Amino acid sequence: MSSKKAEARERVKAMREEQARRDRRRERTMRFGVAGAVVAAVAIIAIAVAASRGGDGPVAVPEAAGAGNGQEVGSENQGIMIGDASAPVTIDYWMDFLCPHCKEFHDRNGEAISQMVEAGDANIVYHPVTYTGNVYSTRANNAFACAADEGKANEFIDAAFASQQQWSTSTLVDLGEQAGIGGDYESCVRDDTYEDWSSNVESQAQNYDVTGTPTTFINGQLLPRTSQTPDGITSAVEAVAAGGDVPTPSPQGTQAPEGGQTGGAAGEQPSAQPTQ
Repeated sequence: MSSKKAEARERVKAMREEQARRDRRRERTMRFGVAGAVVAAVAIIAIAVAASRGGDGPVAVPEAAGAGNGQEVGSENQGIMIGDASAPVTIDYWMDFLCPHCKEFHDRNGEAISQMVEAGDANIVYHPVTYTGNVYSTRANNAFACAADEGKANEFIDAAFASQQQWSTSTLVDLGEQAGIGGDYESCVRDDTYEDWSSNVESQAQNYDVTGTPTTFINGQLLPRTSQTPDGITSAVEAVAAGGDVPTPSPQGTQAPEGGQTGGAAGEQPSAQPTQ
């Protein structure tokens, strides 16, 4: 009788040990499964964040991004070109929509530049940066590209400089409505379609020693600050179109406009073409 009890106890012990092994295996499986699920969830979130930021995919580039002077258009580093790409002279203009000196430059020189562009004597490439307005300028730059896609770049420029402010998405949408910019402008502004493009344009400034705004180049030659006037810009465009250099005013020459900065010494020529 005692032998049978002993055998029974051994069987119970063996069953318990087997059950314990099964429980341990099940616990390990569950633990690994939870860990795997967490890793998968983290990976999915990372992919979603990357996708929302554009990841390593192509940067959205506004249709008006161009180099002028026969250069290839559509680069993600290029500014917005207005005018005929085959014009003999390209005015590269580095500016910030919240820069007060850029507003002064626009108010003083905008009409003269528009006349040269409309006549086909020059085109102008706007390179918007964020030196003054930071995130507010970034929003304005994106909206500028959205307006350019609708053929309303000039209208946006006029409206933006006429009402400089700390831009929000809503105020930029309202600005577009007031300026008569339709089409996909609103959705483009709200989606920050060209935010990455704006960052790429600004990253190129250091390649041309642009450290302040407004800074202007005429076919790659730096326009002296003292020449940032209608007569000065017109004379520079005419001289370069004739095969010459941007004139350097004498100390007794044209009086420098108030404010404004350039990305180098007056008359200094950059080592590279800003439009490339």
